[in-house]
Amino acid sequence: MSHGITKIAYVSDVTLITLSSLPCDSRAVAEVLTALAENGVNVDMISQTAPQGGSIRLSFTISDDALATALAVLAQLRKANPELSPEILPGNSKLAFYDPNMVQTPGVAAGVFSLLSQVGIQVMLITTSEVDISILVSGHNLPDALSVVRDYYGLEPEKNRF
Repeated sequence: MSHGITKIAYVSDVTLITLSSLPCDSRAVAEVLTALAENGVNVDMISQTAPQGGSIRLSFTISDDALATALAVLAQLRKANPELSPEILPGNSKLAFYDPNMVQTPGVAAGVFSLLSQVGIQVMLITTSEVDISILVSGHNLPDALSVVRDYYGLEPEKNRF
C-alpha cells in the first residue's frame, strides 16, 4: 500500500549549512546563492525563516564533497557581512518522498513524520512542494530510516547522487 507515496529516493553525504543574522531582503539570499553557484556549488533543500529583528536564518544543503569550496565562498561573504554566522553540519542524508497526487491527499506529511518519529529519527530540515516532501536526517540514522520506510510503504528507496 502506498499511503500516498509512490517513490522514495535518498542521497547520502549531505552537508547542512545554516546562515544566521542574514539581512532580511531577497538581495542577501540571492548574493549567497549566486556566489555558491558561480563557484560550482550545487545547492539543494533551501529553507528560510520568517524575518525576526531585521534578520533571517537561511538553511540549505550541499554535497559533502563541495564543503571546502562552500567554506571558501562563505569566508569571502563574511568579509562584506561580518555578522554572518554559518553553522556547518556534514554527514547527513536526504530522503525524498514523492507522489503526483500528494497535493490532493491529506495526511501524507503527517504519515511520514509520524513514521520516522516512532523509530526516534530526528528531522533536521524539511522542504516540500505539491508533490514532494524532502527531509534531512543524520547520516547515522539513514539505515533505520530506509528500513522503516521500505517496510511501511512497500517501496524500495532509490539511491541518487547529489
